[in-house]
Amino acid sequence: MVKVKVKRRIAASRKVAPKTRIAKVMMPRKSLDAAAAAYARLLSDPCNAPLCHPIYPGTESGFLFRAENFANIADPGAGATTTAGIWHWTPGYVNADSTELVFINSATASAAQTVVATTNSPGKSFLAANARGVRCIAACMRITFIGSESTRAGRLHVGHTTAGMIDVGQSVSVDQVAQTLQYFSRTPTDTVELIWKPNLSDVNFQDPSAGSSPVIRDQHSAITMAVAGLPTGTGMTIHMTAIYEWTPAVALGVGHNALGKARSVNTLDEVQDTLIERGFAYVRGAAFQAGMGLGSGVMAALGQTYGLMPANLRRTGRYPRLSG
Repeated sequence: MVKVKVKRRIAASRKVAPKTRIAKVMMPRKSLDAAAAAYARLLSDPCNAPLCHPIYPGTESGFLFRAENFANIADPGAGATTTAGIWHWTPGYVNADSTELVFINSATASAAQTVVATTNSPGKSFLAANARGVRCIAACMRITFIGSESTRAGRLHVGHTTAGMIDVGQSVSVDQVAQTLQYFSRTPTDTVELIWKPNLSDVNFQDPSAGSSPVIRDQHSAITMAVAGLPTGTGMTIHMTAIYEWTPAVALGVGHNALGKARSVNTLDEVQDTLIERGFAYVRGAAFQAGMGLGSGVMAALGQTYGLMPANLRRTGRYPRLSG
């Protein structure tokens, strides 16, 4: 009996204890409250969404308005031999030197050209004359080939950058800039829309009548396009839209509600992360969305969840798919 008991104890000691199974816990994604969802709609559709205050940190606030402007790049006005160009826009940095909007026109994509500034920034003259402080809360640019379908040629590059990538007086080529941009397509048949993503440098108010500071400017978020190989003297039309929050200059004698900011438990990062997690790539146009694996089902789900595109626009195809 003793031997049997000993053998049982030995056998019991050799048994492997069963592994403890740890249940996997799925962390719920933080949802957007009403103020954050409204700003997500505006950020993703600056041209059509209702205006609202941004989910920016801090206590500042101001008036809201939407501004638009058109410009051409690599067009006949730039020279009969122009076939390439760059458009670099920093919506969050409006200043007296107009360095928020710079460009290049070139006869070839490989030849270096000097970057110059333009005053075509949306709402620039109004803000310079009336605002004490301004910050951009949403922006986009739509790029359209203005030649005929029979002559359509060339390539289009667009991407999200920072202001300091291109500076006034710098000598760069279209090809050099194109290599830094995330999205590429042959010249599309219809409009491509590139949507701006603000960063923490964009949350501060800027004096639109003051000179520029390269150190401050270079930290802002920008959107950039490069085009090459266009038919000679044809060009692209760029439709820029920006929504600004601004405070009136003292000379106007107009007060504003400094406490009118959006009240939300969400942050700017959470708003942008939510859009990205749901497949929004901050660019519209089938040629680019295909590269990101974005189908119409994903975009439709975005619209149904957060109203990123008005229902009537979704039905009528406000942003048609592009054919390469």
